[in-house]
Amino acid sequence: MKRIKFKVPLHQEMFEMFKEFLKAIEWGYGDTYFILDDEVVKITEVKFKEGVNPEEIIGSLKKLPYMKELKLLPKNDHHIIYSRIDVKSTPFPTEQADKILDLQRKGLVVFEKGTFDGNSIILYVICEDPLLSEVISTVREVYNGSILSIEDYVPEDNPLLKLSKRQREILLLAYKSGYFDNPRKVTLKDLAEMLGLSVSTVKEHLRKAQKKILGEIIGEPT
Repeated sequence: MKRIKFKVPLHQEMFEMFKEFLKAIEWGYGDTYFILDDEVVKITEVKFKEGVNPEEIIGSLKKLPYMKELKLLPKNDHHIIYSRIDVKSTPFPTEQADKILDLQRKGLVVFEKGTFDGNSIILYVICEDPLLSEVISTVREVYNGSILSIEDYVPEDNPLLKLSKRQREILLLAYKSGYFDNPRKVTLKDLAEMLGLSVSTVKEHLRKAQKKILGEIIGEPT
């Protein structure tokens, strides 16, 4: 497997819809990015600039016609934003959106994390070796991304990659949304609604995911 580090310029038409949001934050970090049919679910941690009212910024984003759902969750001195976007309804060219969706359906392609400031996004993508050239060409074509580095990646370095795709998505969503916080920021019902699944299905996926992760840490087979 490979991990590719890209630099993506923010001064592009596709990011114009988020211009005011990007101006309002000091930093942002996103490492949960997955697809449900034609919708993209994203969990992003952000630090708003001093004097900015986060609720006003989120309120303006909620008015976007392609924003299916948006939640703002406090976390220490910053916030977590859960968003669900209908890709087909965005100003983002349909053919480019299709390229990203199709890429992730072909195999293991994980948008591991991304950090952004006022000028660019540093994007990390993990993929299987046979998909390397296609990942590179797709990110270049869709995001105008340039390669900063490529390195070998061993799945054992990250226990999350031992999970099934759906287990990994649900566990990351639960963690980032504050399900494991004390007190909890979201409930099983909230997670089920976000994912369009039943409560019992989400609960079972979480149970299996946690068991696999603990097995990796403790060193016992699951």
